[in-house]
Amino acid sequence: MKVLWKIVLLLIIVLVLFYILDDRVKENKPLESPVKHGTAIPVPGTGDGLTTAHPARPEAGLSLFVGQSVDKLIDEMGKPDRVEPSDYGYDWWIYTADLEFMVGVSDERVNQIYTANLSSDIAPFTIGQEVQDIYRFTIVETEVAVEVDDSVYTFTLNGDDLKSRLLIEYDGVYAQLYIDTVDEMLEAVRYIDPITLVLHQPYDMAYMGEIVNPQRPSSSMQMEVDRAMERQIFELTNIYREKHGLDKVFSDYYLGEIARKHSEDMALQNYFSHESPVTGSFADRLKEAGIEHRKAGENIASNYVDAIEAVHGWLNSTAHRDVLLDKDFTHLGTGAYSKYYTQNFVRMTIEEKRQR
Repeated sequence: MKVLWKIVLLLIIVLVLFYILDDRVKENKPLESPVKHGTAIPVPGTGDGLTTAHPARPEAGLSLFVGQSVDKLIDEMGKPDRVEPSDYGYDWWIYTADLEFMVGVSDERVNQIYTANLSSDIAPFTIGQEVQDIYRFTIVETEVAVEVDDSVYTFTLNGDDLKSRLLIEYDGVYAQLYIDTVDEMLEAVRYIDPITLVLHQPYDMAYMGEIVNPQRPSSSMQMEVDRAMERQIFELTNIYREKHGLDKVFSDYYLGEIARKHSEDMALQNYFSHESPVTGSFADRLKEAGIEHRKAGENIASNYVDAIEAVHGWLNSTAHRDVLLDKDFTHLGTGAYSKYYTQNFVRMTIEEKRQR
């Protein structure tokens, strides 16, 4: 009997040590945007004379800033904490204190506003609102027409869109509702003007008239855009983690370098995988960089409109969500290169951090 107890005790010790010292590395299937840009379908006709009535826009809340001068925004919300370029020719004004929101600005006017903050006034909706309530009080269409000058652009929402990314039309502004499909609640909202929505093409689209394409940034500007998306992915990740009752993760320079190089590698080598023909697996990359950790996870995504869409995509993909919202992770590095995005998480002790 004593021998048996010794064996059981030894097994327990081994399991505890395995848990403490285990370098588990999670790699999920790559996550690609369901919408491929450049695949909009032309339809005969010009769209001239097809003007239809739209529901009245909300009478209060952040949506009122869309279409307004930035002077009005500054008067009520103050100046942004930073200004960053985008892939679409407009600037992002980033507000990191209190309400935590992002504002798209083009030609001194607000073209969109995004927030996931629970305290934000996003009337007629509320962050955390149950999706059943949204369907009960909101007209949800599978096809939404957007008119710009003499052209009409029709977005078609598929089954997944109707669960996770609703598009609601109002007079002069559209609401993109980002749903957490697990908790079945409204996670975030983006109010956006018609032309910017068409430039993004976040849903399957057909059009009558002229196609509208963004002017792509120069190579030097693209680098600034990529760095901006890395910061946005990091901040959005922490906003989502905090909302789900988890500790925020800390930024780590070396993890960021690994993530950035992997995004660049995927773009330049024309592949989409955790396994690189140049640097090997995520575990290989961590080892090569000398990053000690107790646990690690990597998320990758491609072809999403921006950081907002990429992080929301990870949130609503079960395996990627498990990494994004893993309570054990303490540090994060983010990488962006064109339309390739990478998150590298690790669980790291203070001692391991100090050794680097």
